[in-house]
Amino acid sequence: MIIDTHCHAGINWFEPIENLIFQMDKNSVDKAVLIQHKGSTNNYLYECLNRFSNKFSIVPAVNWNENLENQLKEFKNNGASGIRVYLDFPEIFNKKGDDLFKDCAEKNFVISVASNLKTFASSSFSELVKRNPKTTFIIEHLAGANNFPEDKNSNDYLDEVLKLSQNNNLYIKIPGLGEIYERPKILDLNNPFYDVDLKLIKKVFQSFSSKYLMWGSDFPPVSNREGYRNALIGIYNINFFNEKDKEDIFFNVPEKLFF
Repeated sequence: MIIDTHCHAGINWFEPIENLIFQMDKNSVDKAVLIQHKGSTNNYLYECLNRFSNKFSIVPAVNWNENLENQLKEFKNNGASGIRVYLDFPEIFNKKGDDLFKDCAEKNFVISVASNLKTFASSSFSELVKRNPKTTFIIEHLAGANNFPEDKNSNDYLDEVLKLSQNNNLYIKIPGLGEIYERPKILDLNNPFYDVDLKLIKKVFQSFSSKYLMWGSDFPPVSNREGYRNALIGIYNINFFNEKDKEDIFFNVPEKLFF
């Protein structure tokens, strides 16, 4: 079985759930995690889960301007498996954040974290993870490492993120190669990224191990990059992943955290 841990669906932005199901069926992806995207409400996620409960898990986003306890109750009542948190709210790094994450741990919610490489590399994020050892955190989009290619400090930021692998309550998502690397000038018929250096993914893999990694397509934005199929096989066919690694990344870890 294959589980896609990072998808979006909507009727006022992105694509309706039926389009995602088509891609999943076409590419033998069995289940997926629906992540709330900015500006959307949770109602459509609830509807998708009600209609296709055997196929999806949902992760709504927290609104820091509304009552957090009431939101978590709503999420729980509607079958969510976790919450999405953006690290651009200062409340996250103080007692209000710690109280929220403690409550999430008690409700068995995982925390899918959206931010950038510099913030993930900060001491504030590191301390947050350490202060909440019973809470499961998941870094999205390979920590945004692809967004700092020309920043002179990008390697230092990445090194700090890799150090976070010592925390056994922290996981990280691997996106498709098109999210990490520039589009090749010449597209190979079978593998558009046949000549890219996979050093970045290898570093993350060596630090976290397959037991703390998972794949997420980022559908439907992935359709404007290499496409769903290529995003799947580009990661699945990485030559330093053995069969056990693939089983962890594409099924064991997602199944444990979201289903």
